[in-house]
Amino acid sequence: MISVKEKDLFVLINIDTDIINTSATRFDLSLLKDAIISQLNRVYNGPVGKYKLQLSIHVSILKKISQCSPQKILFQIVDTIPGNNPAEADFKGLRIKLNKYYVNDIISGKNIRTIPHEIGHLLGWDHPHAKASYESVNLTAHRLEQELTEDERKNNLMSQTWYAQKALVPMDKAVKLSEKQIELLLLHEISLNKNRHLNYFLWWKKIV
Repeated sequence: MISVKEKDLFVLINIDTDIINTSATRFDLSLLKDAIISQLNRVYNGPVGKYKLQLSIHVSILKKISQCSPQKILFQIVDTIPGNNPAEADFKGLRIKLNKYYVNDIISGKNIRTIPHEIGHLLGWDHPHAKASYESVNLTAHRLEQELTEDERKNNLMSQTWYAQKALVPMDKAVKLSEKQIELLLLHEISLNKNRHLNYFLWWKKIV
């Protein structure tokens, strides 16, 4: 579940999420849970322009697919992701797939950006730059995202890793959000919580 409430420029983001490992590799999911909470709290608390963000997060660890809830975000560790990307999110949906080959980097803190970046996609934010094109604007993104400045794109949480690297921005610094993205989040608030991870994937349909 994702809920967003705003009052007097104070924005409360509440997320309720599960973790399940459907890969062939074993992981310490308690350590992954701690890393997810820490990394999200680092990005989604504090001032963003005229707004002040506060995150409330609850994470549960599941042992069986049948425990998955249609109401909650799902972090699912999988064996493969196309392009060997670290993760893949359902845009404005409720599932984030984690590539098993990158999970230990997330747990150790070597990778502190993937989790908050993918949560950003669930919140409705797109990449602000064009695909494979530096110093560019994503013309398929929302108008508010297109209005980010180039400096905002270089340092932005939702820019892809290669974009920040090309701009010579350290990964721990390329986690900023813009006021326009918060405005877009507030516009999207009523359209969040699409349960694509439950409704559109065969692995779920087989058990319901």
